[in-house]
Amino acid sequence: MTSPVELRVLLPEARTLPPRRSVADSTADPAGPEPDLVALYDAGPLSGRTPGLRVQVNMVTTVDGAIAGADGRSSTISSAADMRVFSVLRSLADAVVVGAETTRTERYTRLSEKPAYRAQRASRGQAPVPLLVIVSGSGRIDRERLAEQGTSEVVVHTAAEDPQALAVLREFCGPDNVVVHPGDVRPGSVLADLRRRGVQRVLCEGGPTLLGTWVAAGVVDELCITVSPLLAGAQDHGAPGILGSARLPGPVRVTPLSLLTDSHTYIHRLAVAAGEGDQP
Repeated sequence: MTSPVELRVLLPEARTLPPRRSVADSTADPAGPEPDLVALYDAGPLSGRTPGLRVQVNMVTTVDGAIAGADGRSSTISSAADMRVFSVLRSLADAVVVGAETTRTERYTRLSEKPAYRAQRASRGQAPVPLLVIVSGSGRIDRERLAEQGTSEVVVHTAAEDPQALAVLREFCGPDNVVVHPGDVRPGSVLADLRRRGVQRVLCEGGPTLLGTWVAAGVVDELCITVSPLLAGAQDHGAPGILGSARLPGPVRVTPLSLLTDSHTYIHRLAVAAGEGDQP
């Protein structure tokens, strides 16, 4: 007769989301509106897989693995709890990295300064608003939508070689903010450029194609994944999951760091195990 297998709790105990301070009480206070969440998500080292940088990822998914609702946008499957963590992660970032297709689908503009986090960012020596870094193989970005609001600089990493397309990008972003990668935009090269710009905290917001490439390259330190209490069913527009169609050399182990809940939504913070990848 075999002995019973010992089962252990693998996840940290779920913590209830702490209360949020009012904006009026936090605008001039370096503690900001979410001191507990900021302390939690800023707890990792700033020298992770890529020396000198911490690369966090933020994505939301339904219980059945959909990364968007019927309209193709992630906001449809988000929640108030998810948006609180989303805001905190952006408040920590020196640069927000996103694929060009996701900027079009999710209707990104330049990023705007958040007054509630102004004092907190200043206390860390950060600019008032993160860089918006767009990865586009073709060099095609929605300039009109991006220009509708916000103040952040836009940096484009592209494999485009067409002189006219590059001239348009340089006019919109500035000549120093268009980085050309002949053949392919490699994650390690993007991060090396950001490090040269003085970036330490990087937030990757996907989409799945970009995220899959970054995980496969071994440059992601943490996954911040919200699981919404929804079933979305088949989506004609959707990728297979948060990593898109990326092929990994083998399973990549993740270690739970924290688990938050508002009793409905579960928000995971996971450390990604080290492996071979595209390091700068």
